[in-house]
Order: sequence, then C-alpha cells, then structure tokens
Amino acid sequence: MKDKQIQYYESLFKQHGDHYLSLDWKSPESQGIRYRVFEDLINMVDKKSDLSVLDVGCGLGHLYDYLKKAGYNLKYTGYDISPKLIEAAKNKFPSARFEVKDILADKSPGRFDFIFCCGALNISFEEKSHHLEFIRSMLLRMFELCNIAVGANFLSSQAVYHLPDDSFREPQYFYSKPEEIVSFAKGMSNRFILRHDYHPGDFTIYIIK
Repeated sequence: MKDKQIQYYESLFKQHGDHYLSLDWKSPESQGIRYRVFEDLINMVDKKSDLSVLDVGCGLGHLYDYLKKAGYNLKYTGYDISPKLIEAAKNKFPSARFEVKDILADKSPGRFDFIFCCGALNISFEEKSHHLEFIRSMLLRMFELCNIAVGANFLSSQAVYHLPDDSFREPQYFYSKPEEIVSFAKGMSNRFILRHDYHPGDFTIYIIK
C-alpha cells in the first residue's frame, strides 16, 4: 500500500508542483478550514507557547506555513513517506525540520506535544478492513508518541448525503464512519472530542492525554 500511496501523491506533484492539488485538496479554503480545526485543539490546551508539533503525512509543509503565519512559536517536525514531497518542503521551508519517515516502521520517531494528521488517512488502495486496521494502528502510534493530544481528520461517510458532487464515488477515497473512529479513540483515552461541525464531508477526532 505504501508504494501506491507514494506513487499517487508524487504523480499529483509532478502535475501541479507546490499547489494544494498536489495533496488532493479541492480548494485552498477546504485545506485551510481543516488546519483551523487543528488550531482550535492547540488553543484548547495551550496558547502559542513553546510547543512541539509533529505533522504526519506533512506533504509540502503547508500546515507549517499556516501555523507560522498564525503566530505560533512551535518546534515543528514534518514526516512523510514521499521523498519528493519532503525534498520540496525542505527547499521551501529550510528553517523547519522535514524527514522521510514512517512512524509505524520507525522504532524511535521521537515525542511531541501535539501530533496532527491532515488528510493522509483518506487514500486507500486496499480492502476496507485492512485500511481500518491501518487507521487504528496510526492513531494508536500517534497517541503513544504525543505528550498532549492527537488531531486527525477524515473524509466522512456522511458526505454522500450532503455533498453536491460525485467525488465520493472515486475509488481511491476512503470515507470513514465517525462511530468507528470514535470507537478507536475510546480504546486509547477517556478524553476525546469528535468535530463534525466545520465541513459536510469531513470530521476530526481529538484524542487527549
């Protein structure tokens, strides 16, 4: 699955370069609204102090750019499995830390106050049950590595009822059931929040230590 994901995103990057379309977002607005939900999580717990953030599936580093422009004083690290995306992120944001890394395969990826995963769990090239297990493993690993909280967003199975276009029919997109993700969160912590209030086709889970 990993090789297919790398090929998918690097093909988009070859077409579009440093652009939201390279990360398979529909618009910069839809990308930004998801970042604001992560910002809400930071503000729930701490206010722009010296925090460490890991961006899992960081792509081209757009979350780093967003948080920096929003005034956060963060020790940012971005991990991605695509060498080409990481190279581009390093070139654009030389003051940030970017690495080619898979947190499931790496035995010591480090610890971070907040760990975010924006859109990286929404592309699947395998059976539903296998991808759900991958999501569960990723959430558990992120929770193990965080000091404060995890934030991860997902395409919602509710999208079929609310979105006007047929993009949900494209086979590579994985639409998660909110109740399944909540079930995973409940197995990790009794402090979690489901956000399904900002976009009709997307939701975010906060899992808090």
